[in-house]
Amino acid sequence: MASGGGVEKEWRQIEEEITCSICGDLFTDPKTIPCLHTFCKQCIERSIESNKKMAVIVCCPLCRAPLPQDGIASIPTNFTINRLVEIYGKRKESEQISVTMKCGKCEEDAPSITWCLHCEEALCRDCNELHRKWKDFKSHKTVPISEFLQNPKQAVATPEKAELCKSHTKQTLDLYCKTCSSLICRDCTLKDHPRGHRDHDFDFVDEVVDEQREKMKQVTAPLKQLLERVRNGVKKIEHCEKQVDIESEANIDKIRAAYGEVYKLLQQQEEETVGKVNTIKTSFKKTLTVQKESAKFLESQLVSCDEFTERLVTVNRTRQLLTYNKWIENRVDEVTKQVEHFSLDPECKPSDMIVICHHPVEFVNDSVCDVSCLPHLPDCTVSGPVVISDPVKVTVTLKDIFGSPVVNQSNDLEIRCNKEREFLQNTHIEEESRGQYHIWYNPKRKEGHSLSVYWRGLEVNHEEIKVLTNIRDYNKLKQEVKIIDKYGLTNRKLEWPYLLAKGPNNELIVRDNSTKQLVVFDKHFQYSHVIGGAGSGNGKFQWISGIAVDKKGYLYIADSDLHCIRKFKLNGNFISQFGSKGTANSQFQNPRGLVLSQSELLFVCDNGNNRIKVFQNEQFSYCFGQRGTEPGTFNGPVDLALNNSEDQLFITNGGNNRVQAFTLKGQFLKVIGDFTDVPFKLQSPIGIHYTPDGHLLVSSQNTHCVLVFEEDGKFISAIEGTYQGKKRFSNPCGVVMMDDGQIVIADGSFGGNRIVVF
Repeated sequence: MASGGGVEKEWRQIEEEITCSICGDLFTDPKTIPCLHTFCKQCIERSIESNKKMAVIVCCPLCRAPLPQDGIASIPTNFTINRLVEIYGKRKESEQISVTMKCGKCEEDAPSITWCLHCEEALCRDCNELHRKWKDFKSHKTVPISEFLQNPKQAVATPEKAELCKSHTKQTLDLYCKTCSSLICRDCTLKDHPRGHRDHDFDFVDEVVDEQREKMKQVTAPLKQLLERVRNGVKKIEHCEKQVDIESEANIDKIRAAYGEVYKLLQQQEEETVGKVNTIKTSFKKTLTVQKESAKFLESQLVSCDEFTERLVTVNRTRQLLTYNKWIENRVDEVTKQVEHFSLDPECKPSDMIVICHHPVEFVNDSVCDVSCLPHLPDCTVSGPVVISDPVKVTVTLKDIFGSPVVNQSNDLEIRCNKEREFLQNTHIEEESRGQYHIWYNPKRKEGHSLSVYWRGLEVNHEEIKVLTNIRDYNKLKQEVKIIDKYGLTNRKLEWPYLLAKGPNNELIVRDNSTKQLVVFDKHFQYSHVIGGAGSGNGKFQWISGIAVDKKGYLYIADSDLHCIRKFKLNGNFISQFGSKGTANSQFQNPRGLVLSQSELLFVCDNGNNRIKVFQNEQFSYCFGQRGTEPGTFNGPVDLALNNSEDQLFITNGGNNRVQAFTLKGQFLKVIGDFTDVPFKLQSPIGIHYTPDGHLLVSSQNTHCVLVFEEDGKFISAIEGTYQGKKRFSNPCGVVMMDDGQIVIADGSFGGNRIVVF
C-alpha cells in the first residue's frame, strides 16, 4: 500500500490528467478528438469558432491535427475522465471540510481525513494508515471526517464486541480477575481462578471498568510530568546544540583571525628582513663601486706611468730620458703614496650581509589558543647607551607583536656580551613594572662593549646596546686621526661643512654648502651618497641650518632661507615638510639647530624669533623663550642637545656667549660658560653635543676650539686642532661623537672646510 506521501503524488498525477490544457481547470464535459487529446466541450467549441473566423483549417490546439468537418457533433464524450473528475471533486470537498479539524494522534497538526469511532479522535492520512495496520486497532471503525462533521451525534461507536476465551473457545471474556489482572470467562472461574482463601477476586467487566479506569489514571498521572521533563530536556539539548555551533563558529573565526594576523606579521617581517638585506646590499655595492673606480683610476695611472717609463728606457732617446728623469721620479713617488694611502681590501665581507631572521611566534603546545594567549617573541627597547659603572644597569622593555607588555619574564631573560661572555658577572634581573625589566651586572674589565638581550634562548629584536667606559681622558685628545676634505669619485672639495649629524647605523652626515647637499659617509668614513641639491622644490635646499635623526632613521633638516623643516629618508627620498616664514606658533624665522627626544619630540631653535619651538608628529606642541640677555632669555639660539636621561635641554646662545640648560618644558635651570679661571673663553658657541659618557662638547667659534664640560658646567679641557702649522681650528662649528667614541668636528670656513676626526 502506498504511503501518505505516495498517495499524494498519485492524486497530483490524476489532477494533471483531468485538467484541460486550454482553460487550465478541471474538465467540464470532456471531449476526446481523433488525435486522442481531450478538451472541455466549451473550449473546443471556442477554438473551432476562432479558426473559422480566421478562415483556416480547424485543427487540434496541441498537435495541429485536423478536426472532423461536421464539427463538435461527432466528437464523443470521455466518460472515464468524467468519472475521475467526479471522484477528485468529492475528495477535494472532503479535504476542505477536514482542514478545520487537525489530527489528534500526531504533533504535526496535519488535516484529518477520518474519525475513529472507538478512539473518538480525528486521524490524518498517515495516522489512518497506521490505524489500519496495527493489530490492536483492526476492530476500530472509522468514518470520513466530512460525515462526522455533518452529523457528530449519529457517528457514535458501536458496542464493543466481547472477545472469546482462548482456553474455552465458546465462552466470552465477560469477567475480570483483579488478582491476575486479566480477562476471564465463566469456565475459568471453576478451574484457574476459584474463589476463596488465597483464591482469585473477580467480577463482571462492566462492574470493574470504572474502578480500573481511575486506577489507570492514577498510575499514568506521573507520565505527563515525565513527558514535560523529557520535552524540556530535548529543548535544552537542542539549545545546547545551537550554542555549540555558535561558539564553535565564533572560536573558529577568532582562530582564523589570529592566524591571519600572524601570517600578516610573518609577511611584514619577511619584507622588512629582505628589505634590510637589500639595503645592506645597495650600501655595500655603492661603497664597492666607489672603491673599484678609485682602484681602476690608480691602475690606469700606474699603467700610464709604467708604459711611459718603458718607452724612455728601451728607446735610445738620451736627451728625452734626461729631461723627464726628475719628473718620472716625482710621478712614481706620487703614485706610490696614493697606492699606500688607498685601501685595497674590500669594504665588506660575507658576514656583513647576514641579517638574523627571528621567529615571531613560538607555540608552547598543540592546543588551540586564543590570540591573546599566543606567546610571541617580544620586541625589546633598551635605554642607552650605558656608561660603565660598578655595577652596570640596563633597562629593557618587552612588548609582543601586538604592542602589549610581556610580563613575568625575569627568569626567561638573559643578557650577553656580543664578544666575550666574561664581561658579565653577577647578573641580576628584576621586573620594575609591567613589561619593564632592570638588568644589573658587573663588567670584568672597564672597557666599552656591546650587549644583546635574549628571551628563552632567542635574541630579541632591539637596537644595539652600547656600553661605554667612563674613564676617557679628554686632555689626551691631541692628535687628529683622520682629515676629510673631499668626497665622491671626483674628489669634490667640501665647502663650509658647518653641520654634522650621526645616522642610525653610525653614518656621518655632513653639510656641503657649495652644492646645497648633505653628504653621507659610512661608519668607516667612506663616501656613500648625497641628499638634496640646490633649489626650493621638494627635496631641495637653499641654506641647510640644522639636522636631526630619529630612531627610525628619518632625517629632519632645517632650511633657514626657506623657513621650514623638511623630512627625508636616509637614502635621500623626500617625505614631507612643515612650517613657513612668520611669527606664529607653527612658523619660523631662520630656523637653526634641531634635536629629537626618544618620545619623538622635535625641538627647534627658532633663531629669528628667539624661541625654542616643540613639535610632535610635525604638529606644533608648545614653545618657550624670548629675546634678552638675562638668564633664561636668548639672543639668537643656535643649536641644542639632550642629556642621556632627557631631563635637561642644553642650548647654545651665540649672541650671549653662553650655554643654558632648561627642562624639556622650558623651565630655566642654569648657565654654562660664565667663568673666568679657564684658559679658553666660551665665545660665539655654535655646535653642541652631549656624549654617552655624560660630557658636553661645545664649539667655541671665536676661540677656535671645542670645549669639554661636565653636565654641571665644570670645565674639563679644550680640543685644539692644527691648521697651517698653528694650533686651533679655523672655524669650529658642528661636533658629534660616533658610536666607537671618535669625536668628529666640522672646521667650517675661512680656510678650514674640512672634517677632523679625533
